[in-house]
Amino acid sequence: ADALKCNSSLAVLSLMHNFVGDDGTRALADALKDNLSLNELILDSNTVSDDGARALVDALKTNLSLTLLDLDGNAGVSDDMLADIRSRLKRNQLVRRSAFTALR
Repeated sequence: ADALKCNSSLAVLSLMHNFVGDDGTRALADALKDNLSLNELILDSNTVSDDGARALVDALKTNLSLTLLDLDGNAGVSDDMLADIRSRLKRNQLVRRSAFTALR
């Protein structure tokens, strides 16, 4: 996860079926606070719970580049937490769309 902090070229990171739990998710969330290039993070079918997902929500308060976060197959993530994540990702999509419009 530390390499993700300073990476400026990786756009998609898929860690599906990698036994990523809350500790790994918190490390990824910490890296996302500094990362400006990652657009998609796929954590499908891991062992993430609301604790790890909460760290991702916190990271999305400052990270504006992530527009897709796949947590499908993580039974420990509640519907309320997923709704919060969806809301923050939607904001990122709107910010990104506004930035592209401004460049025209």
